[in-house]
Amino acid sequence: MNTAFSNGSRGFYLALFILLAVGLTGAVQNPGDQPILLENDQVLLQIDPAFGTIARILDKSSGIDLAPAKGLAENYRLVLLMPDKKTTTIIGKDQQLAEVVRTADGLILAWKGPLKDTAGAEHKIAVRMEVKADNGELQFGLHLENGTDFKVQEAWYPMIGGLAKFGAPGQPADGVVWIPTSTPTTKKLELPFGAVNLGYPGQANMSFTCVQSAAARKSLYFAAYDKIARYKVYRFEEHGESGAKDVFACIQHMPFTLPGKSFDGATVVLRVVDGNWRAAGKVYRAWFEKTFGISKPAESWIRRESFFQMTMFELPEGTICYRFKDIPQWAKDAKDHGVNSLMISGWHLGGHDNGYPYYTIDPRLGTWQELEEGIKACHAMGMKVYFFVNYQAVMLDTDWYKNELVKYREHGPEGAFYWNAGWGMGTLWARMDHPKRMTWADPAFPPFRKIIVDQFAKLAEIGADGVHVDKMFPSPIEYNPDAPMSPDTATWEGAILLSKEVMAACRKHNPAWAMSFETTWDRMLQFGGATWWVGNQRITRSVFPENAETQMIAMAYDYLGVNSLVRDGHIVMVSPLNFCRSMGWEPWEGLADHIKEVKRIQDSLTDTVFLGEMLGHEGVQLPGGAAPGIAYNVSRNIATGRHACIFTNSQIKPRKQAVQGFNGGKSGEVRIHIPFQETKVLKLPAEIDIPAEGIVFVEEL
Repeated sequence: MNTAFSNGSRGFYLALFILLAVGLTGAVQNPGDQPILLENDQVLLQIDPAFGTIARILDKSSGIDLAPAKGLAENYRLVLLMPDKKTTTIIGKDQQLAEVVRTADGLILAWKGPLKDTAGAEHKIAVRMEVKADNGELQFGLHLENGTDFKVQEAWYPMIGGLAKFGAPGQPADGVVWIPTSTPTTKKLELPFGAVNLGYPGQANMSFTCVQSAAARKSLYFAAYDKIARYKVYRFEEHGESGAKDVFACIQHMPFTLPGKSFDGATVVLRVVDGNWRAAGKVYRAWFEKTFGISKPAESWIRRESFFQMTMFELPEGTICYRFKDIPQWAKDAKDHGVNSLMISGWHLGGHDNGYPYYTIDPRLGTWQELEEGIKACHAMGMKVYFFVNYQAVMLDTDWYKNELVKYREHGPEGAFYWNAGWGMGTLWARMDHPKRMTWADPAFPPFRKIIVDQFAKLAEIGADGVHVDKMFPSPIEYNPDAPMSPDTATWEGAILLSKEVMAACRKHNPAWAMSFETTWDRMLQFGGATWWVGNQRITRSVFPENAETQMIAMAYDYLGVNSLVRDGHIVMVSPLNFCRSMGWEPWEGLADHIKEVKRIQDSLTDTVFLGEMLGHEGVQLPGGAAPGIAYNVSRNIATGRHACIFTNSQIKPRKQAVQGFNGGKSGEVRIHIPFQETKVLKLPAEIDIPAEGIVFVEEL
């Protein structure tokens, strides 16, 4: 029975539609010749009955109507990889829809195949697209069965058109694509548009995008809800011929589905939200937290420490800066200047960025017992100690690599190295292009994960409080034919599994074990909220205040650098003489004292200026804007809602800054904190004196 509307009375057929949607749930029906509708009080989806294309999406509350230009509506695309390495494309809009199943909250559209590619060849592939309507949200899923002799290399869906006209009803289109890269990627949705295609994980920090309309004050939230860590591409592309063009959005999976196997894609979510990308981010955060959880600052001591001292005990070419017996004095130098967190790098065989994955002590530095005693001495001072490590990096010139680790190597196309290079950290040999050569191992292999887990657990056993995992940048697609997971999943899901196993093994020895990561990937927020470097995930913190980025201060007179990092709520890595000295190094005396005093103030306001929500320039009223040379950042205490604003002055003479008030502020008073000065309370509006090359904390009362 055809449940679609006919050309009669709309009221009658709407009632009939609702009746059949309830009464015929699960019924299989022929598509018929009338549009297939999925509708509730908030959203309407119209599907073409012949080919199953997405003809229209209407958000009823805003009136935003997405309808592709005539003849351009699509649904999915598949790309097949042939034995000769060439590809062929199947376009869903050219495939006859076989049947429709109406469910309690949606539709299942089926194309039973065979499907024809653009050259007319037939392929034994069956596709199902499931669509659900949940209030104002549409959810799309794709399932395929590969009965061919080829791999299904790519699956694109759902093809959402009409974006070139996105905007407030009755007004000129003003849509702008927004993608959460480190500095957000934006592009106006106007023809000619071209394309914006960015991968997640990798390029995009989070798995959502949006299309913003300033006139409508609305955004189209477009996200992939994937419980599996796997690579995908957000595609915004112009399609069509001259005179009939439009911009489409879709998710492109790259599963390389083998013959005889099936593929299930991520749930793709579409909804209109009030506001801009920040509103879209709140929707994404709610799903992320419910699905994966977020490591809260209360659960991670690393995230709660705003400063840490980091030193390379042994450099890559073998130069020794400190031995394990030096740890107590090295730690005291930091403690004396208010820093309570320590990172030891270059502690293992070969020194920093050498010998990986030999995460066992270098005997030139001392013994396991001496290292354990050094950690105990730090704990006695109330300090935490963690260690610099890596997940994937393996050295190429070791017997271990040649005899075993080569089996776990990530493969690029045709088996090539994805990466074959090194670092050297400024050593002369590295500058002559002779660093310690390394490549990536794939943590999807259980034996390789065991190698890493067992060695990190040894650190926890002797008292270590955690590790920093550096260079956590999995390759997008894994071509190693022996990888135990699909090419788009292995390196990513492998990293998730490895992190879970490390946390479980190490917390058996130390329940407070914590981790930080050098990464651009939001999924690591499951395990720790401290990431490297400033700029890698700048926008992520607006969605996840739990995240804070890290930056190094290595120069002896970098007062402005310290001020700027504290102003923006970042974690400060204190690394005198480029990782080679402690905070007690004589040229650092003035800066070390400055750090101690700035950190004292920061600590007193930590829930607002370090653990709070970073608002940038929002939330404070500055008549006339910022004075010359003045930069500022506003933060908000998540628990109390009160603000603080940190001002920094980059000029060599004092400046005055007018402050009218904070948005929503009630008391009309602020407390002023300036290093080496007594605090004072001022009534607003006020003029704030900001010292030359100084920093001022303005706390809302």
